[in-house]
Amino acid sequence: MRFFAKVFGIMLLSVFVWHAVPFADEAKMAATERHEIDDKFKWNTAAIFASDEVWEKELAALTKEAAVLKDYQGTLAKSSDALADYFLLRDKLLQRVEILSIYASLRSDEDTRVAKYKDMDTRAGKLYTKFAEWTAWEDPELAAIPADKLRGFLKKNKRLASYEFSIENSIRLRQYTLSPREEELLAMAGTALGAPADIAGMIRNADFKWPSIKDEDGNEVELTSGRFEKFRRSKDVRVRRDAYNAALGAYGGISNTLASALAGAVEGHIFNARARGYESSLHASLARNNIPESVYRNLIQTVGENIDPVHRYVALRKKALGLDEMHYVDLYPSIASNPPGGTPYDEGRKMVLGAVEVLGEPYVNDLNAGLDAGWVDVYENVGKRSGAYSHGTKGTMPYILMNYGDNISGVFTLAHEAGHSMHSLLTGRNQEYVNCDYSTFVAEVASTGVEALLQFKLGRESEGAGRDEQIYLLDHFIQDMMGTMIRQTMFAEFELGIHEMAERGETLTPEAMGAFYSGLVAKYYGPAMVVDPETAYTWARIPHFFYNFYVFQYATSYAASFAIAEKIDKGEPGAVDAFLNLLKEGGSDYPIEQMKRAGVDMTTPAPIEAAMRTMSDAVTRLEKLIEAS
Repeated sequence: MRFFAKVFGIMLLSVFVWHAVPFADEAKMAATERHEIDDKFKWNTAAIFASDEVWEKELAALTKEAAVLKDYQGTLAKSSDALADYFLLRDKLLQRVEILSIYASLRSDEDTRVAKYKDMDTRAGKLYTKFAEWTAWEDPELAAIPADKLRGFLKKNKRLASYEFSIENSIRLRQYTLSPREEELLAMAGTALGAPADIAGMIRNADFKWPSIKDEDGNEVELTSGRFEKFRRSKDVRVRRDAYNAALGAYGGISNTLASALAGAVEGHIFNARARGYESSLHASLARNNIPESVYRNLIQTVGENIDPVHRYVALRKKALGLDEMHYVDLYPSIASNPPGGTPYDEGRKMVLGAVEVLGEPYVNDLNAGLDAGWVDVYENVGKRSGAYSHGTKGTMPYILMNYGDNISGVFTLAHEAGHSMHSLLTGRNQEYVNCDYSTFVAEVASTGVEALLQFKLGRESEGAGRDEQIYLLDHFIQDMMGTMIRQTMFAEFELGIHEMAERGETLTPEAMGAFYSGLVAKYYGPAMVVDPETAYTWARIPHFFYNFYVFQYATSYAASFAIAEKIDKGEPGAVDAFLNLLKEGGSDYPIEQMKRAGVDMTTPAPIEAAMRTMSDAVTRLEKLIEAS
């Protein structure tokens, strides 16, 4: 829904939440122009607007129509009908603004070099800012209405029924609400405060100059996002290390600019937190969803206290790959002697549909119909935004951007994004627009839950397979946990650290951030890992560090979704219904409470500890297989 899981960039294996795109065959890689790709592999944006001209007319109409919202100032306390009239009009207009923005964003991401769609995306963003200005008086006016009176309106007027949670949440947060003029000023600053992330995104996706390396055959090849993913998984040590060092070195060359952008984004987070009176930027980020800070800090602490399986796994990879030294890029290639062959998109789609059969026929039918209807933009093309995400709202398809690679990693990426899109579909069917903005904390359960079901299914199917296939799938499972539990927790600690550095008045230079990041790599991956100088620039590739304490939810949600998916896989009574109900609830309650109803309490360390025990067991099994091979 308004949740926008744009996940790109880099991660341990592209099946994981960041969804760095696995490689396809050379014909589908970045040398391919968009017009050369079959339309059946492109998303159906015409279902939103039939043409760009129709979009332009809607933009002009909305710019005029939405301005009327400012005229409602001073009316909300008059009666329950006045409040309902405003809320319903506001959301009707906001939904149209969001749909307008989604279209422009999707078209821009198809080819980030196209100025026309970048301009449309920018203008849609400016309309969002204007919308925030026109409604900036809303929170202060609601905060001035006594809580008992607002609750009386709720009881009296059925048209306000779907706004109960929203109103109660606004009552909870009113201590952080400013005056109408102050709220207007913050809204007006929205575009400027978002500029650092926009600048960094354009540098990474449009202006970044990929270096060249020599491939396995000695041919000079310019890296692309897709080729980088391919080469860093190469069995040829020289090729994968050359690719890694060349790419990270190139990021080092622009690290001053990206550091300035990231520092600007962090200062924006701190500014907003202090302007509203929050204790810290972390507090401000978590408060909207009523997530205790202890959940964030507990994740980092619990993973740190149970990190031994990660250190064992790194040492095991060093041994299995026959390396004298274990470098960060050596985490990527499969340790299986003969990994399975390619997995074309159509086959991968069937695998995902097979994995979710346990969720029931309606879920499977809805997903299959959506894939047929043009939800997915499948393959990489020149200029296309890297990575993968799901993006949609009530009134649009839940669109999926991919850069599909014909391998098992691409299948898991599809499973992840399909989980997000089904969440959006079920939320939109069961909730009014006001409750369709579900939290990332819950969203990642919907996606990684589907990944877990796929993993369980493949694991069972491999039980009678040869030792090499078992090694491949078990290694894949551990890498999944490494990418989603371990790496995202490390990211969360980095993000918290740079915010606290800035809050202490320290300057976020590339050197300071690089030293901090390198230290975390050594801490998380253990003594068997050699930390290369280029590793210090990894932070420059991560767009999520601009997203204001976003990444920790991948790790917490992974632990929760694994526990839920395990119950489903074992056929525990009520487990499927609990999961589907979670998807249908959208943003109608606080995520911690939603997770409890689904069977997981994330305010305790228990889910994280359980996930780390599972990883330890998997590493032990892999150690035995490696020793026996």
